[in-house]
Amino acid sequence: MRFHGSRALLLGAVLLLLPAACGTGSTGGRAGSSAAPSATTVAGVPPPRIPSAVDLPGWSHSLGFAADGSGFALLAQCTGVRCEQHVAVLDKGARRWRLGTSPLPDVTGDRGITAGLTVLGPGRAVIIDQSEDWRRPAPTWFTGDNGLTWKRGSTEPKGRTATVPEGALMTGECLELESDLSYCTRNRLLVVLPDTGEHRVLERQPPLKGILAPSGDVSRDALFVSGWDDSGRPALAKSEDRGRTWEVTRLTEPGKDSWGFRVVAGGGRLYAAQPGQLMDEEVKNGLHAIHTSTDGGSTWTRVWSYRKGVEPLSILGDLVVATDGSVTVYGETGIWRSTDGARTFRSAGGARAPAGSTTHTPLGWLWNDSYGNGEYRISADGARWHDFTLGGSAQ
Repeated sequence: MRFHGSRALLLGAVLLLLPAACGTGSTGGRAGSSAAPSATTVAGVPPPRIPSAVDLPGWSHSLGFAADGSGFALLAQCTGVRCEQHVAVLDKGARRWRLGTSPLPDVTGDRGITAGLTVLGPGRAVIIDQSEDWRRPAPTWFTGDNGLTWKRGSTEPKGRTATVPEGALMTGECLELESDLSYCTRNRLLVVLPDTGEHRVLERQPPLKGILAPSGDVSRDALFVSGWDDSGRPALAKSEDRGRTWEVTRLTEPGKDSWGFRVVAGGGRLYAAQPGQLMDEEVKNGLHAIHTSTDGGSTWTRVWSYRKGVEPLSILGDLVVATDGSVTVYGETGIWRSTDGARTFRSAGGARAPAGSTTHTPLGWLWNDSYGNGEYRISADGARWHDFTLGGSAQ
């Protein structure tokens, strides 16, 4: 069994929002698009120029980029009884996307689209398909030649690794199930090697309890993993040597009932969003707290806390920390921006509707809409954005 950490959570959160009522978008794109980052003219780093490709078959549901501007996208073309799955490839410096070969079988019945793609570097990607029994190892495929061919990956880890190489994916393997087999109670971290797509057991596991979840690969070679400390509170472990050694960081008021942390860097500090369930709010992806660190993640201060009815109540994806000093949350009820280090937030305009989700990629911040319309934006600095569209609509 595999757990894919925050990446899988993000995909699930976005798909859960597809049936919602359509909001008024700010991209000037298709009807029903969600609120998007505003196309500002703030001085900063120009955004990457990603070409659109509206003629690709189906709708794009999993997209990633390497630092050189190349990328991969998974697409699904569905009827009432079957979904065909495709892979689109953007080669380095190319002006057009092309269809690569797809290793994924068609999906029948009502299982939905459960495959996810992670870019491991230029021309390299891994696909993990959790469409089968979730308690069993998920099928995987790896390409090292820009999607021309795919190699079936191992379903069990082969050997161990002392480090997490740059570009590698950290994921998890369940070791113990609850008595009714409904969920995992203990796991260990695996490393998907960026050159082969093979799984290895991370030799030295973070000194945390509970379910270990990858929580960020940020500047200065710092890796973060979420779990529980000895007292049963949410905790973060940090490695500054790519997983060879780990230390448990100190958190001020870590809170409880969270789904781990999501760590990003910007403005000379680190930010850790703490999503989780909010029992008294009508949101699916609640935001418990935001923590900051000025010493590389050794110590953290809680600067924002959930208060009943006070936005932002939810978060979809990563915090966006821009070079203009702002911190932005994309949530289920709009976009919320802070100019005082995530201590207070104000609405950034647009409809009170799902605002899409953001992830930090090697190429920059990537935003996609909440309705499966194939609308994306990308930014190198969190302030200036470039629009592009891939495939058709999921609706």
